[in-house]
Amino acid sequence: MQQTNLAPRLSLSYKLNKNSQTSMAYGRFYQNPDDNLLITDQNLDFQSADHYILNYQYMTDKRTFRAEAYYKNYNNLVKYTSDDFNNLNNNGNGYARGVDIFWRDRKTLPTADYWISYSFLDTKRNFNDYPTAARPSFAAKHTLSLVYKQYLTAIHSQVGFTYTYASGRPYYNPNNIDFMSDRTRDYHNLSMNISYLTRVMRQFTVVYLSINNVPGITNIYGYNYSKDGSVRQPIEPPARRTIFLGMFITIGSSDFNAL
Repeated sequence: MQQTNLAPRLSLSYKLNKNSQTSMAYGRFYQNPDDNLLITDQNLDFQSADHYILNYQYMTDKRTFRAEAYYKNYNNLVKYTSDDFNNLNNNGNGYARGVDIFWRDRKTLPTADYWISYSFLDTKRNFNDYPTAARPSFAAKHTLSLVYKQYLTAIHSQVGFTYTYASGRPYYNPNNIDFMSDRTRDYHNLSMNISYLTRVMRQFTVVYLSINNVPGITNIYGYNYSKDGSVRQPIEPPARRTIFLGMFITIGSSDFNAL
């Protein structure tokens, strides 16, 4: 690109008491256009985003609460009029605003650890070959994650469960005059894992089993349409359920006293 930029960042935090603090931050960030676009037009400018963030955090040795609100303003996003990258320019723009909330607790339940995270995202972008500003296909409005781990000290094991939810994502339907107004079904995933601590040839060893999407829910990420819009094909993961079984052996000193 043969260009340079200046990206200022500013962060300020104030400690409210022993366990909590609040902070605010501003930053300008730049990103190069994709290489396949620069090959077509080397006169493209940097894409930029201004970030404004307000954060509150409470933390003890076994509990953490964090809440963050943000606003991001996008400028100079690359636009084009077709898949052939005609009429490349930096006239795109957009915004993203939302809230992230996180809570982790290792105190309430004996030998247990759990955390909850939630994100709300409101965003629109006018970039790529979009005819108007719209929510991109990768942006879910609501996202929720629940993680629970239980330590079973008597048998040197840990059992964990993770549930993930995301509201339906937009996708392009050529039969709908309202661009990117269709939504996929909501995303659900319940997974589990088990870790067993032992020794193999006096070496510290972890036997690990994980199962992704235990109920075998059919999640759909979007749809591909034929050119005339008469046929559509759902975009699905290659497998509804995946299973991983592994053994991790620490090779070295045999005096590890974890067990």
